[in-house]
Amino acid sequence: MKLLGKDFSAGTLLEDIEARLRARGLAEAPPGPIRFDGVEPRVDPLSFNLSALEEHADPTQGLPLHTHRGGAGRLVLVAKWAFRKTFQVFINEALSRQRLFNGHVRDSYAQLAAEVLRLRQDVDTMRDPKRRPAAGKRAR
Repeated sequence: MKLLGKDFSAGTLLEDIEARLRARGLAEAPPGPIRFDGVEPRVDPLSFNLSALEEHADPTQGLPLHTHRGGAGRLVLVAKWAFRKTFQVFINEALSRQRLFNGHVRDSYAQLAAEVLRLRQDVDTMRDPKRRPAAGKRAR
């Protein structure tokens, strides 16, 4: 596949990249040239995955309409838009159980992530006796 400058918008591409970086919790980079050397910043997979689950939990929200077709592509977009508007009630009904399930998965993941963090703290306190809480007091 050959991509030419007319096949995509540089502004849209940059906006998509910035949105992905914000979703990963990365701050804006200082102005200057892009550096390709060095190590990439660490992304916390627990929070990244939780935010991704949160963002995509509702299956009744359609993806943005787009088409790869030229000229007649506008007609395809209009047809997709009309289909969604006409059948949205049925789409909501058909996917209501999926929406509930996705919510349970998201909540379960959040609980498991919190448990992983707690267990990491427990392991750290076992390795370093100076960090142990006083007798009879346990931090949770």
